[in-house]
Amino acid sequence: MNSQPSVLDAVGFGIFVASWVYAPSVAAVVGPYIVIVLASIIGASFALKRREKTARLVAIWYFLRVAGLAVLITVSLAGIVSSYYSSLTERVLITPVALLIGAIGDDWPKLLRAVVRFLFRAIDLARGKTDSNGEGAP
Repeated sequence: MNSQPSVLDAVGFGIFVASWVYAPSVAAVVGPYIVIVLASIIGASFALKRREKTARLVAIWYFLRVAGLAVLITVSLAGIVSSYYSSLTERVLITPVALLIGAIGDDWPKLLRAVVRFLFRAIDLARGKTDSNGEGAP
């Protein structure tokens, strides 16, 4: 009989990796943060690639700031999202949320403007109005 638990998600893998160094009870706490840090670093690398070239220290500061923000708010945001969608647990959401926050980087204002623009267009479409191009609902 196999007494080893199977690893089914990224957080489980993080706990497995942390168990190489820490006791199982500590690994259960440290493991999710290993995953959060790795996902936020990967996401921040995408944001850094999109950014215009700057001095090395400025780029390093940007990278650390974006990854740090992702580390700080991932668990809270995953908890909020999981409260709205009962089929998604915080454990499942941790990796994509950290990756997404890191990947957005400093583009939050652009993203929020696009979301607001989309919502206003959807409202106008539902009301039957047309936009400046003459497009819209009949």
